[in-house]
Amino acid sequence: MKKENNKIKKILNIQLIFMLTIIVFIVLTFINPSLAKYREIALGLVLLFMAYSNHVVYKRKNMTILYIIFGLLLIIPNILRLI
Repeated sequence: MKKENNKIKKILNIQLIFMLTIIVFIVLTFINPSLAKYREIALGLVLLFMAYSNHVVYKRKNMTILYIIFGLLLIIPNILRLI
């Protein structure tokens, strides 16, 4: 039980770090609008990690699929724009 609680805390801490990264990217986008592509890629990664945490921690299957779809919809076009 304690090992599982540590795993959950670790997952939620990583998710918190990702969310703080998104906030930093939002502020940086106001300063330099050309960083919007990177903000959207980071947001897509946050959504993919939220899908993982929903699946592992909260055991919600329906929201997991939505997070994966929207995460990929944000990541793929922006990566293609960078190429």
